[in-house]
Amino acid sequence: MDTVVDRLIRYAKVYSESDYHAGRTVTPSTDRQFDMAKLLVEELHGLGIENARYDDKCYVYATLDATPGCEQLPAIGLIAHMDTTPDMTGKDVKPQIIHYTGGDVVLNREQTLAGALVETVEKAGNTGMFLSPREALSLITDRSLLIIVDTHSESFVESRDLYKYSKRTVVIDHHRMMVKHIENAIIFYHEPYASSASEMVTELVQYLGENAIGRLEADALLAGITLDTKNFVLKTGVRTFEAAAFLRRKGADTVEVKRLFSNSIDTYRAKYQLVSNAEIYNSCAVTAADEDCPDIRIASAQAADELLGVQGVNASFVLYSSAGTVNISARSLGAVNVQVVMEKLGGGGHQTMAGAQLKDTTVTAVRERLIEILNETQIHKENL
Repeated sequence: MDTVVDRLIRYAKVYSESDYHAGRTVTPSTDRQFDMAKLLVEELHGLGIENARYDDKCYVYATLDATPGCEQLPAIGLIAHMDTTPDMTGKDVKPQIIHYTGGDVVLNREQTLAGALVETVEKAGNTGMFLSPREALSLITDRSLLIIVDTHSESFVESRDLYKYSKRTVVIDHHRMMVKHIENAIIFYHEPYASSASEMVTELVQYLGENAIGRLEADALLAGITLDTKNFVLKTGVRTFEAAAFLRRKGADTVEVKRLFSNSIDTYRAKYQLVSNAEIYNSCAVTAADEDCPDIRIASAQAADELLGVQGVNASFVLYSSAGTVNISARSLGAVNVQVVMEKLGGGGHQTMAGAQLKDTTVTAVRERLIEILNETQIHKENL
């Protein structure tokens, strides 16, 4: 006997696509929709509903009488019309069964700095909130809206395939404009004076109604602001505090936000190993990680922040290798524009937080090139 899944897969294979150009007076807009109607009627007959039928407009009708002993109750009427939108082709469909377990998310769990936040959201029961690029690609249509946040460069999006497939894209970002930026966005909301993308999103959600976000979302947005402002030290203006106040009213918990930034003991050790190995060049701290360093992305970002607390250090650069790519995390307190430095290596970012990724090279080679840039370039704020 067929299961519900068997039936769903069989229906999905039927080519019943409609046609926008057929005109409003033509119903159905394509004759192939009768193929689906005939299949439904046959299956209804197989279930014992003998009065199932379809008409010349491709509507399927059926009634199911009350069960014996309940004849006084009314019958159940069934009606179906089965065209599918031409926005996504329905021809030669090959359905797949994907058992979603919460393991695949849009961000890479092994690399993301937001692992604690993702875990918190999923523990609250929102396991379907995060999609892998493959899952998203299977769902996107020409009418889907892709919102890119915290970058305006194709090079830094989570999935280039998803971006290239999207027909409608919105960008929300606060980083300084790069030469190679996304140009086909229907809305390009760019505010370089904002402290963070989280601050910008917080301002936007206030126009969406009183219940637009809950405590979890408020925690996440406050964590983003806290991260980008270095605990409300850098690029913090009136708007930043107003956004934080709104999030507190929505239930954001500063203790929970602090917990989101806690580390494992291995990450903590790796961070301070990076700090202890740092060398100073032109008031900039430079350090590199071993390839087998655990949680390297998290450790390198936090080490870059930690090095700014060293006397005489105006900027920090942490290098590490991952999946054949040399990565750089760059931080500054404002006296050095690290975005300018990273742009010389093909990267980008913001004045106080930037990065770069270089392929087909080594950490040693990139470190030498970085030191050359720091020694040869007038990188301090008064010279930019």
